[in-house]
Amino acid sequence: MKHLLILFTGLFIMAAAAGCSDSDAETGDMNEMSAEELQAEVEEGMEEDKFYVDVREEEEFAESHIQGFENIPMNEVMEDASMLPEDQEIVILCNTQNRSIQVGESMIEQGFDADNLTIVMGGISSYEGEKVE
Repeated sequence: MKHLLILFTGLFIMAAAAGCSDSDAETGDMNEMSAEELQAEVEEGMEEDKFYVDVREEEEFAESHIQGFENIPMNEVMEDASMLPEDQEIVILCNTQNRSIQVGESMIEQGFDADNLTIVMGGISSYEGEKVE
């Protein structure tokens, strides 16, 4: 009986530790980019071989956005991501990162390669570079 208690306690601790893992668990196989890395990329000149998409709602985008990002709201991408290029790296931005992760997961389900998807961690709310307002 004592051995079972120890076993279950160990399993519980392992399960709890797995639930507390870092953000890699959130993004799965998708790439991550910090808001600081994005800012450096924007300041140096956005890469032509990447597609930059802001998945916030049109109203949010109109209020403030990063020059060079195309606005395609989350629900549109999740419904049909075929308007996005499958042969380019796609940088996905939202307000924090939650919608970006959901969009990325949906794109993978629609046949996109996770290696071509990059989530901006912290989103535009963490971005301190120049914005169009």
